Amino acid sequence: MFKRKLTAKEFWTWFEQNCEDYFQLDKDKYGILFNRLASKLSRYHPDLVFEFNAEIDKGRRESIIRADGITSAFPAVMRLVEAALPLEKFNVIAFRQR
Repeated sequence: MFKRKLTAKEFWTWFEQNCEDYFQLDKDKYGILFNRLASKLSRYHPDLVFEFNAEIDKGRRESIIRADGITSAFPAVMRLVEAALPLEKFNVIAFRQR
């Protein structure tokens, strides 16, 4: 069965409701957490991927949204990051920085 696409707002609303789990990143739950996030993100755009920095800096964790080198998906990365809700514990970044 096909799942309906998510809008950027729907994705960020879902993330905001679940962000504490992703901030804590319990090693025993990595598989469940990352599979759930990958599923939600792919419903927004199938070519987007995510990563989190392991370090917490000043009470915030970086969340990176990227297109894994697929240039046709770059606009989707930008739209999603620009639509991000203000999140107290996350800095949402478009693309992996040098």
